[in-house]
Amino acid sequence: MFCRIERDDMTVPDSVFENLCELISSGTLEAGQRLPSERQLASLLGVSRPSIREALRTLDTLGLTQTRLGSGSYLRENVASLSHYFVRRQTAKAYELGELLEARISLECEVVAFAAARVDAEGKEALKTLLEHQEEMEDASGFLKADFAFHELIARISSNFFLLEMLKTVRELMLEVNMDVIKRPGQRLVALRHHHRIYEAICEQDPGKARRAMLKHLESIFGGKKPRRPAASSKKTG
Repeated sequence: MFCRIERDDMTVPDSVFENLCELISSGTLEAGQRLPSERQLASLLGVSRPSIREALRTLDTLGLTQTRLGSGSYLRENVASLSHYFVRRQTAKAYELGELLEARISLECEVVAFAAARVDAEGKEALKTLLEHQEEMEDASGFLKADFAFHELIARISSNFFLLEMLKTVRELMLEVNMDVIKRPGQRLVALRHHHRIYEAICEQDPGKARRAMLKHLESIFGGKKPRRPAASSKKTG
């Protein structure tokens, strides 16, 4: 059942989102079901319509709902895809953010180096088009989708489709984290600047420069947090 939102450490839209996720995972809201209107949800949960709207955008970005023009928001009809999301969400909670960050850095810094070495004129043009599209995105959900498309295209240009599948998995596990990050004031402009530097390094076909640009980008996402360094061994070699 719908419970009125209690003010706590979460923002109101985040609390609305968590409430709706609980209703979906418990089966109270079923696959294919139409969600109550923004007005109804605002009344049921005791919050403003803008907070409801932001929570619904998050559900849409995560692939849990779809909007039908003139009809409202519906849960995806594919039960398996809804189930997959909540399994993935639970899996992500088993890891520390630092672990996920290390995995993403290790993966994407090498992927972008391969892309810089293998890019052709068509790939450069496709990246430019995606960047222009991302610059036009005014809402967090649209920007995040364009952001993933940019990173996915880099992986495709690398011509290693196993790495592409690995990238998709890591991105899926970090999707909610990325959504929170992209909502920070000024973060979209920061991300765009980094994307342009990555694009320039790829166009120059400089793998080392591309790797460094990607590392700076990923570290900036998490407030400059760097991956953990291996502990020095106490044993002497040789």
